[in-house]
Amino acid sequence: MKKMKFIMLTMLGVTLATVSCKKEVVDTGSSSGTTTPSDPIENPSAVDLGNYFKDNLDNQKQYFTIDAGNVSTITSSKGAILTFSPNSFQNQAGAVVTGNIDLEFIELYSKAEMMLMNMPTMAIVPSGELAPLISGGEFKVTASQNGQSLNLVNGYGYSAQIPAVNGVDPNMEIFYGTAGASDTVTWENADSSMVFGQGNEYNAYFDSINWVNLDYFSNLPGTPTTVQVEVPQGFNNTNCVIYVSFDGLNSLGALYNSTNNVFTSAPYYTLPAGTDVHFVAFSIIGGNPHVAIVSSQITNNHYEIIPALTQTTDTQLAADLLNLP
Repeated sequence: MKKMKFIMLTMLGVTLATVSCKKEVVDTGSSSGTTTPSDPIENPSAVDLGNYFKDNLDNQKQYFTIDAGNVSTITSSKGAILTFSPNSFQNQAGAVVTGNIDLEFIELYSKAEMMLMNMPTMAIVPSGELAPLISGGEFKVTASQNGQSLNLVNGYGYSAQIPAVNGVDPNMEIFYGTAGASDTVTWENADSSMVFGQGNEYNAYFDSINWVNLDYFSNLPGTPTTVQVEVPQGFNNTNCVIYVSFDGLNSLGALYNSTNNVFTSAPYYTLPAGTDVHFVAFSIIGGNPHVAIVSSQITNNHYEIIPALTQTTDTQLAADLLNLP
C-alpha cells in the first residue's frame, strides 16, 4: 500500500451566484432571504472557515464499540457494513489489544457532502501531478481504546459492503489518504485494489484505516490547460475555497494555490478544455457563510472572474449544492 500525501483544502458553497467574465452565472434561487454581496472589508476568517469544515466532519461521525477478540460487524446509518477480524488491532507500542475498541466512522457519497466536509477527489498520478477522480464514496475509520489511537496489525484488514449510490462501476479502485498538517487533500492509488461491484453495492477489502476512497481517474478528453479564478480582494486560500464541480460526474476538484485574490490550478494540475464545470467559492464572513456558484466550460488558458460572494444559510447552502449537476 502506498502511503499518501493527504493535502486538505476546500470549499463549499453555493447560492445566488455571481457574474463571470463571458460566462453564465447560475442563479441558484436562494430562498434564504439574505443575498447581500460580500464585502472583503468585513474580513473573511480563515479560523472560522477551518472550524466550519471541522464541525461538519465532527457532525458526520458515527460511533461503535466492538470486541477486539471476536469477529465484529458494524452497520452505518447509510447502509455500509464493515467486518473486522479478531485480534486485528494493535496499540502504538505494537501490542495486540484485547477488550472493547471504540470506532468512529464517516461516510461521504455525494459532491455536496464532499464540499461541505472539504474533501475534494484529487489524486496523485505517477508523474507526481494531480488529476480528478470519479468517486464511489469516501470513508474514514478510526479506532481507539481508552482514548489511545490504534492501528491495524500488519497483514490484517477489514471487509466492507458499500452502497453504490450512483450505480456499480467496474472501474472502481481503492485510494488511501492520511490527514497531514497541510490544509489540502489528495489521494493515492493503493498498490492493489480488491473491489467487486454487484447489484447495488461494492464489496471491498481495505488494509488501512483512516481515510479510504472508492474511485477511478476520470481521464476526461480535451487539451490540458491551466485554470485561474479571480475573486474579490481580501480573499485567498486561507480564508476562501474554490471548488471545481465536474458536471454529470461525482467528481470534485479544488484550486489549491493563490496569489492575492487569484486562484490557480498551477503548478499542481491542468484540466481539459471543453469540460463543463461549476466553480464554487465559499468563505465565512462575520460568522456567516458566503458563497457563489458559476456555470462555465473550460477554455484554453481559462480565466474566471467571480466579482462577489453572497451571504446564505447552512440549509440553503446544502440544498443548492445538492442541485449541482
